[in-house]
Amino acid sequence: MKTTFLFLLIAPMLMAQSIFDTYQANDRVTYVSISPQMFSMLAKLNINVEDPEAQEFIELVTQIRTFKLLRTDDPNISTTFSDWTQAYVNENELVELMQVREEETTVYFYALQSDQDHIVDELVMLVKEEGEVSDRLEVGPQTVVLLIQGSIDLYRIASLTQKLDLPAGDELKKLKNQVRI
Repeated sequence: MKTTFLFLLIAPMLMAQSIFDTYQANDRVTYVSISPQMFSMLAKLNINVEDPEAQEFIELVTQIRTFKLLRTDDPNISTTFSDWTQAYVNENELVELMQVREEETTVYFYALQSDQDHIVDELVMLVKEEGEVSDRLEVGPQTVVLLIQGSIDLYRIASLTQKLDLPAGDELKKLKNQVRI
């Protein structure tokens, strides 16, 4: 009885462990996590505040609480990323904003809507590449999961990922172009 009770107490904590915590030290996964403090430091750098692009960047980064990214070419981990994304989207009631299929790449955008049309409280992006592993290159099809939490302006998020030269910047730019009215 005590064992069952202990299991029931611990099980939710084990399942609540984030996929980002699980894979942050995995050798088959690229892991990027940018803390709010880093965004705050970026906003305080010697940036020309009269430059509209720089001002846009500052306004965006001060609103982000979480920025995490995972990337892998391992097929088993890719499946885990896809499964986690679907479970996370369903559990947190995110809506699909857009799906883009181009050649062998499919990109899914999910968001937790806020009261404003172009602002979301959470953005999850899943990028899946299909295809064969090249004999010459030791890199197979990539899978990327991106999680951003905060007050996220979809018009501005693409410029952030491009400025930081992060994977998925081009996909976010497509979202920006599709959402703009």
